[in-house]
Amino acid sequence: MKCDIEIVEDKLLELVKDKLPAKLAEIDAEKADGVTLDVPMDAQYFNGTDIDEEVINQGILVRYGIVESEAISLPSATAQDNTYIFLIYLNELNAPQGELRKKLFRYSRAFKEIFEENFRKFTFLSGMDVTVVAPAIWQENDRSPAYKVGGVYIKTAMVG
Repeated sequence: MKCDIEIVEDKLLELVKDKLPAKLAEIDAEKADGVTLDVPMDAQYFNGTDIDEEVINQGILVRYGIVESEAISLPSATAQDNTYIFLIYLNELNAPQGELRKKLFRYSRAFKEIFEENFRKFTFLSGMDVTVVAPAIWQENDRSPAYKVGGVYIKTAMVG
């Protein structure tokens, strides 16, 4: 099977869903400070802009997918630099001061470690650069809840 953007996106999502529960448990055990990380359910993952009213009102969301692509011509082939995201959105009312920030750092760390520990599984990619996104606030519109967001960007090069 020929590798393309869609396959990479699917494989990255599959990896996260498979490895995230154990990675979050590992970080919770390491920190042991009472701040616990919830494992997102399948319905809490969304791709790009396919978020709707039912999803937007949840306390935790994971956005994934490609955000940028650039073709690079090489003498014998064409390479494609792609940037994917895995962002965690948290909307926890009444959370103690500073707790959401800690959670965002820990989710971001979990994503980063998952990709760094498993990048060799992606034999169709020539590299994987994982960058942590600083925590920020995100709001769809004036009527939607304000989310705290953090996560990672994954830049890859796919040779075709």
